[in-house]
Amino acid sequence: MRKLLIISIVIFLVSIIYANDFMRPMNDKIPLELPKNIGKSYFGSREVPDYEFVTEPTEIMMNYYDYMPGSYWSIPAMIQPPISQPNGIEAGGVYILFHARETATSLREIYCSYFDSDGYLVSCTNISSGEYAGYGGIDIDPVTADPIVVWRTSLGIVGSFYTYHLGGGMNPWVTPFIIIDSDFYINNPDDLFVWPYIHIGPSPYPDKRRAYVIAHNAYSPGAYCGMNVVIAYADFNVDDLNSPSIGNWTYTSIPLLDQWNLGIPEGVISRLSMTVSDDGKVALMGYTHQDSIIVFYNDNYGEDDYEYFSEYYQFDIWNPQNLDGSYYFEEGGVPYTLYWSFMHSHHMNSIFSDGSNKINFCGSFGLQCYEGWYFPFWIYPKTFQFDIDTQEFSFNDLYITGLDPDDNIPMVPWDLNEDGVVDSYDPQGNVEHIHGWPIYFWDTNVAFHENNFKTTSNEDGSWLVNIWQDGLKSKYYNDWGDDDYIDWAEIAEVMISISNDGGATWSEPIIMNSLVGDENYVTQFDGMHPCYIYPSDEIEDLGGNWGLVHLFFLNDYSFGSWEHGFGTNDGGMMHYASIKINFEYVSTDDDTITPAVAQLSQNYPNPFNPATTIAYSLNEAGKVSIEVYNIKGQKVKELLIVTPSPDHTLTVTWDGTDENNQPVSSGVYLYKLSIDGKTKAVRKMMMIK
Repeated sequence: MRKLLIISIVIFLVSIIYANDFMRPMNDKIPLELPKNIGKSYFGSREVPDYEFVTEPTEIMMNYYDYMPGSYWSIPAMIQPPISQPNGIEAGGVYILFHARETATSLREIYCSYFDSDGYLVSCTNISSGEYAGYGGIDIDPVTADPIVVWRTSLGIVGSFYTYHLGGGMNPWVTPFIIIDSDFYINNPDDLFVWPYIHIGPSPYPDKRRAYVIAHNAYSPGAYCGMNVVIAYADFNVDDLNSPSIGNWTYTSIPLLDQWNLGIPEGVISRLSMTVSDDGKVALMGYTHQDSIIVFYNDNYGEDDYEYFSEYYQFDIWNPQNLDGSYYFEEGGVPYTLYWSFMHSHHMNSIFSDGSNKINFCGSFGLQCYEGWYFPFWIYPKTFQFDIDTQEFSFNDLYITGLDPDDNIPMVPWDLNEDGVVDSYDPQGNVEHIHGWPIYFWDTNVAFHENNFKTTSNEDGSWLVNIWQDGLKSKYYNDWGDDDYIDWAEIAEVMISISNDGGATWSEPIIMNSLVGDENYVTQFDGMHPCYIYPSDEIEDLGGNWGLVHLFFLNDYSFGSWEHGFGTNDGGMMHYASIKINFEYVSTDDDTITPAVAQLSQNYPNPFNPATTIAYSLNEAGKVSIEVYNIKGQKVKELLIVTPSPDHTLTVTWDGTDENNQPVSSGVYLYKLSIDGKTKAVRKMMMIK
C-alpha cells in the first residue's frame, strides 16, 4: 500500500511538472470585463462552401489527458504518398500522432494510429516505451511513405520511425534514438528544449531527404521565456532507414532569438512555428509580445543564416460613442485609447502556399488599449501571410468581417459597412457591435492555453483551409449568465474557412456544432464535445474542385479540460473523420463587395406598431426572400419568397407576427434580403407596443 502511495505521488508530481510543458502566459495585458451587452447578430456577405462528411467520426482510443492531444505548433495528421518506394507497396493512408493517458492515473505517453486509404483504423500503437512523454511531431518521408516522429522525454528529444516500405503494416517501430540530448544548451546550462516538431524536405545531396527537428526553449533567465529554438537537421535515404538509423545531426540556432531569450533587449517574447518547402526553403513565422509580426527565412536547406523580416502590427481603432455622448470603452468618463494586435493567438502552425512563394499562419487579433487592458469579448480570427518576393506582410479578416475583409485593415465590430460611423444602437442608446471569441472554452483565465488555430493546403498551395473553434455562445451563458444561451453551456462550434486563390481571399466559415435544432447542427457530432480540431497536412484533390480534408479531434466526455481545472477526470475519446469541401465558391474581391447589387430600404414607419412596410430594389435575377430575425439571430418569420416578374411589386408588409401568426414582443428585429440563398442586405427595425 505504501509503495502504491509513493508511485501515485511521483506520478502526480511528474504530471504537475510536465502538465502544460512549462507554458506560461506571455501577455501582460489584463482582461477587462465591460457591462453585459449581448452582441448583435452577424450575417456574412461571403459564400459558405458546400461540404459533406466522407468518413464518419471513428473512435481511435480512450484518452484521459484531455488537453491539446495533437501538438502546439504543427499538424499531427499526415498523409502518405499513394505508393511506397522502392518496393512499390500501396500506401495513401493517414498517420496520426498524439499523446494520451490510458487511465486516469497512468503516465502520458505517445501513440500513433494508422488509417488506411479507405478510412479504416488499422493500428494504434504506444511508441514511447513507458517514458513520460508528450507534444510530439510527425512527418512522412515522401519516398518511402515511412512516418518519422519525435517527442520529449527525460532523456531529451528522441525520435523513431516505422519502416512501412519494407512490407506495409507489418513491422515494429524502430527503437527510439536521441536527437537532442537533455543536457544540450545554447546560452545557458539551464536551457531546456521541449515541444519538438519534425519536417521533411529535399536535401542538397542527391537521392537524400533532409529531416529538420525543431525544439523550443522552456527556460529563460527572465520572467518569461523568449522561446529561442534549436534546429537539428540530418540527411537520409532508404539505406539509412533500412539500417535502421538517422544520424549525423547538425545543430544550429538563430542568434537573434538567442539574444531575446537572454533578455537582450528585455522582454522580447516570440511565438513561432516552422515550415519547410519542397524546394529547400525553411521558415519560422509568428509574432512577438511587442506586437510585431515576424519571419525568419532561409532558402538554402536551413544552412547559413536566416533572414529576418518584421513589421509592427498594432492598428489603432476609434472608440465609439453612445447616443448620450459617453464612450463605450471608458473608465470614470475617460475614454480608452484602443488598438488591435495579437491576443490568445498561438498553438498555430505555418505553411508555404502559392507555390512556396508565400508563408501563412492563422491566429487572432484582440481589442486592447494603451492603458493596459484587453477586452475578452472582442477577439477575432485572422489569417496572416508573408510574400517572399515583395517581403510584405498582409492579413485577412476571417470572422467577423467588414465590407472589405481583404484590405489589410482590421474590421471594426461596430462599423461593418466601414463608413466611419457606428452602425446601430440598442434601445438604450448604447453602441451595438459583434462580439468574438475564437476559443473553444469560455473561461478567460485559460484562454492562453485553449486557443488552437491550424492551417493546411493542397499540393501547390492554391487551396488553403483555416480551422479553429468558437465558444462565444457558451461564454455568454457561463461568463455572463445569460439564460437565453443555456443550451450552449457545453457546446463550441467548429469553424472552417477556405481559400481557392492562395490565400488572397477567404470564404465565410463552414460552421458545425452539436446543438440539435441549430442551423449548423451536424448529426456526426451528436452528443459530442468536439475540441482540439486538427486538419491533415494536405488537402487531397478529388477532382471537380472537391478537396478532401482529414480531421483529428478529441470528444471530451466532460466539457472543459480537466488538466486546467474544468470538468471531471473521465477523459474522452480520440476520433478521426474526413470531409470533402467544394473549393469552387465565389471569392469576394473589391468589385463584388462594393454597395450591393440589390438594395434594402429602411422600413417605414420605424419604430412601428403593429405593422410596417419594407421596400427593396433588385439589380439581378433570382429567387428573392425577405426574412425577419430577432436580435439573437433566430428566425421569426419569412415575409416573402418569390421569383420576380417584370411587374413585380417591390414592397412587403410585416404585421408584427411570427410564423404561427402570434404577435411578437417589443424589441429590435433584423430583416434580411437574400437572392438565391445569398444574403444581399440586412437592416434593423424596432417594434414598440
